[in-house]
Amino acid sequence: MVNRAKNTLQVLCIGTADTKLADLRFLVDSVRSNITNFSAQSSSKVEVTVIDVSTGLKETESCGDFKFVSRNDVLACYCGSEEQSLGLLDDRGEIIDVICKAIEHFLQNADRNCVLAGAIGLGGSGGTSLLSSAFRSIPIGMPKVIVSTVASGQTEPYVGTSDLILFPSVVDICGLTMLQASSSAKDDMFTVGITMFGVTTPCINAVKERLLEEGYETLIFHATGVGGRAMEDLVRAGFKKGVLDITTTEVADHTVGGVMACEASHFDCITEKKIPLVLSVGALDMILCMEVVEELLLMAQLFCTMPFIRVCMHPQVTLMRTTPDESKKFAAFIANKLNKSSSKISMCLPEKGISALEQPGKPYYDSEATGAVINELTKLIQTNEDRQVKGFTQSGGPLIEPG
Repeated sequence: MVNRAKNTLQVLCIGTADTKLADLRFLVDSVRSNITNFSAQSSSKVEVTVIDVSTGLKETESCGDFKFVSRNDVLACYCGSEEQSLGLLDDRGEIIDVICKAIEHFLQNADRNCVLAGAIGLGGSGGTSLLSSAFRSIPIGMPKVIVSTVASGQTEPYVGTSDLILFPSVVDICGLTMLQASSSAKDDMFTVGITMFGVTTPCINAVKERLLEEGYETLIFHATGVGGRAMEDLVRAGFKKGVLDITTTEVADHTVGGVMACEASHFDCITEKKIPLVLSVGALDMILCMEVVEELLLMAQLFCTMPFIRVCMHPQVTLMRTTPDESKKFAAFIANKLNKSSSKISMCLPEKGISALEQPGKPYYDSEATGAVINELTKLIQTNEDRQVKGFTQSGGPLIEPG
């Protein structure tokens, strides 16, 4: 737990160590280095403590030589016992809700015990949502920062009336990249841009590792609308020599009216630059709405203008399942863009689901809707030697697992 020794203040570095351990290490090293520089003349000792708020099954026991508070310790602090907290792992929505409350309770205890000097976290849309409500509970004036992929756009649900600072990461929080560690490697490596979402993360991680083994640098962008535009800006700037747009969910939000939408010009700069493009249909089973529009969506359901299968993965975001008719529109948008291109393109169509929520037994499993987007793409994309459509059967399940 947090050290309560007299005059030992703690800067808490918080993240999901199961997926962001390398990034947490980079962050805490940077924080400690800066604390050492600024507190050399201070009589109060300041230490850095790493707090794990992982939502997956993987357990992390340490983070280098830093003080470390495990997820089980955080949950036990809130739930009262480790056994009780571990029993919640069967349901992802429930564990996220409990961890949100647990880390808020943990931070408030640290503040009451006068050992909190500040808090800094990192994450994508899910991690930012998980941390932001807890950070808002820290009194105004206490430093609080989240390095986030959603620090541009609709940030009010995350910040509220607090003095929380969101720091844009540009690329996704998923392994250190040349942009995070160095800005001088533009021409040194063959760099590939990849789009990711929480529900496609395992697939993207596997792809990233394979590319690294082959000698490629990867830049991963969270498909938040802003993320896609950031990726295209770097294509224009010459940073990337290839694109793997595996998570095309921004097209769904653009078509239906979600909050993480691409622009109408999506794909254009990639095809104009003749950048090799591999793409798929990751997370086209959902659109994302901020919680403030929920009443409008409920009204739409009452008037039978759209289906409403809602999944709240975290407090700030509501997901809606897309329909077969909408899926056909997504396919038409994508096919229209690809058919105009003369660059090397490969469209990969999975056979076992397009996100972590779209598989048998999961909330968004809908073979008709998924089949609609896959069949329509197969029909509409005009294939030739450079423009290919490939179906594949994943060995481990839906698109979240690589084939």
